[in-house]
Amino acid sequence: MLTLPVSAHATHMLPADLVDTLLNTWIISWDADRLAHGLRGLWDAPIYYSYHDTLAFSENLLGLAFFVAPVRWISGNPVLTYNVAFLLSFVLAGTGMYLPVRELTGSWRAAAVAGACYAFCPYRMTQISHVQMVATGWIPVALWGLHRYLSTRRTRWLVVFAAGWIFQALSNSYVFYYIAVAIALVAAEGLMRERHARLRAAVALILASASVVVVLAPVGAAYYRVRASYGQKRSADEMVRGSADLRSYLVGKNSIGIWRWLPTAVGGGAEKELFPGVFTVLLAVFALAAARAPDEPLRRWVRLYGVIAVAAVLLSLGPEVRVWGQLVTAHGPYDWLVRAVPGMDGMRVPARFAIIFSFALAVLAGCGASVVLAWIGPNIRLPVLAICLAAVVADGWAAPLPSEPYERRGRPEDWLAARWLRSLPQGAVLHLPMTNVNFYELHYQYATLFHGHPLVNGFSGYNTRLQEFLRSETSPLVDFERFPAAVRMLRALGVRYLVIHPGDYVLHAQWSHEAARTIDGLRGSGQVVREQTLPPVSVFELQPWEDLSAPDERVVPIADRELTREDGRNEIAARCRVPCDIARVELQLSESWIAWHPRDLRVEVTNAAGESRTLYDGSPYPELAAAIVRDGRAPTLVILLPRNRASRISVREITPTGGSGSVDGLKLWRRD
Repeated sequence: MLTLPVSAHATHMLPADLVDTLLNTWIISWDADRLAHGLRGLWDAPIYYSYHDTLAFSENLLGLAFFVAPVRWISGNPVLTYNVAFLLSFVLAGTGMYLPVRELTGSWRAAAVAGACYAFCPYRMTQISHVQMVATGWIPVALWGLHRYLSTRRTRWLVVFAAGWIFQALSNSYVFYYIAVAIALVAAEGLMRERHARLRAAVALILASASVVVVLAPVGAAYYRVRASYGQKRSADEMVRGSADLRSYLVGKNSIGIWRWLPTAVGGGAEKELFPGVFTVLLAVFALAAARAPDEPLRRWVRLYGVIAVAAVLLSLGPEVRVWGQLVTAHGPYDWLVRAVPGMDGMRVPARFAIIFSFALAVLAGCGASVVLAWIGPNIRLPVLAICLAAVVADGWAAPLPSEPYERRGRPEDWLAARWLRSLPQGAVLHLPMTNVNFYELHYQYATLFHGHPLVNGFSGYNTRLQEFLRSETSPLVDFERFPAAVRMLRALGVRYLVIHPGDYVLHAQWSHEAARTIDGLRGSGQVVREQTLPPVSVFELQPWEDLSAPDERVVPIADRELTREDGRNEIAARCRVPCDIARVELQLSESWIAWHPRDLRVEVTNAAGESRTLYDGSPYPELAAAIVRDGRAPTLVILLPRNRASRISVREITPTGGSGSVDGLKLWRRD
């Protein structure tokens, strides 16, 4: 009922929007496909060609795909597969929370209230576009296993604890870190109370935690590779923007809960609507009040989870702690974790620590419900339980959920192109326009589930430098004066198919007839094998690229001491103290290379007799694209030269994009 209309139209409707939801739909179905192939090629997802480990550009969602992959295999419907994962996440959250609260309070009624508080808390209902934040039911399962181990010392509960932590990490990498705070506090409290075999219990917990790290090591290695290779790291500003303010906990989304008319401190920001609900807080207050009595049996748990809740709130405030808009400290506890814990600097939304607060608050609410139900007579406990559950539902009421219709095959035009492409030989696909307006690239990405070709486009947690370059105002894709060179660039990258979507171009591009000029440029390039019109899209197959370089040729760098530099405006030149056969020129581009890059280069050499010879004259777009893929942060343009005998070499930018040269450095290699 709370997930209508999605639950009634699960085969052709997605919750929230067609941005993060559509991305996660694609990820889960890609995971399911790889699970059917023994996880072969899992990390090299078919986006951002020709980059590697592209699945690790965002959440991997393996913890969800593991359970719903059969839905994808049987139905072939990615939308239904996503929605089954989405709906099961609520079931897991409620059931998962029931287990530890039943363990701590001994009351199934209190556990039922806590399960409802957690499964349908307002914060989770505001996160329906982020299934990874809804799929947080493994948090209470892991803590349930930990509590059971601390009370029984049976190893099987360590297995439950470790499995819960692993599945939670595979469902949400943020929570892999965030849950560690709750685990550490629960374990420390339990060990402090242990009088016998404390060391043995501590060693067992350390080994169980180590097993989690070992199991997740291949996943961590993939994320480490992309961070090291592509410099993926969240800036301090991004983390500050994604942090909560203390007043965020008084801000609720205007579509959540029947209490939505209550005044809030400020308008909500992205992922900063953290209002925990009226009734859940009321039950938690009952628990805290009851815990003041020394003989209250729940006193221990109320204190413990009260500390966890406070810690979660404090950490959700991010690196710079702000209270009602006022900066308290520029180096809060979250900043300490970022500096000390590997991987923490990859998370841009510290406000998501609120999920740990919601978990701890649900435990407190369960304790409060236990206290209330113990006060009243047994004959009215079931009616009171029903009232409690109704109040919890009222707190998190969001039906009808915002939703978007989306067919199993995606947009009709993308399906037409995918159906044509899947019968063709393997090759990379580029959809045009390359734009992040209206998130069209997510539709192109979704279509890879049906045609199976790798895609240059993509939408994920990070962009690539190649994508930024091809989207820019100075992109070769809009340089119609040199369009044959742009097509050669695409072929050199491995692009074999282009799909043109005239209806997806932004308004100013439609006014300038960019789609028609692109189609005409392709037809006039002399590099098209075939063309297929699938209204409203046009699909082109390009000639395969033939690499005529000699990769096995032995070359050695020419040392700086052997050269004399002669730099000038738009030109870099060097004299060789000893004439040699220059095989390769490496040009280090300036920091602003996306806006300022060479469009036309001329490389000339002069021999000892003063005779000049042009070895390269044209657009370096193919070499530029290869340089960006190698290192998008500091591209080095590599120009291969035919055999020569040079005393002097000159590299001149004929048509630079800026008023001065865009090349900062020159390095030469000679044939040995």
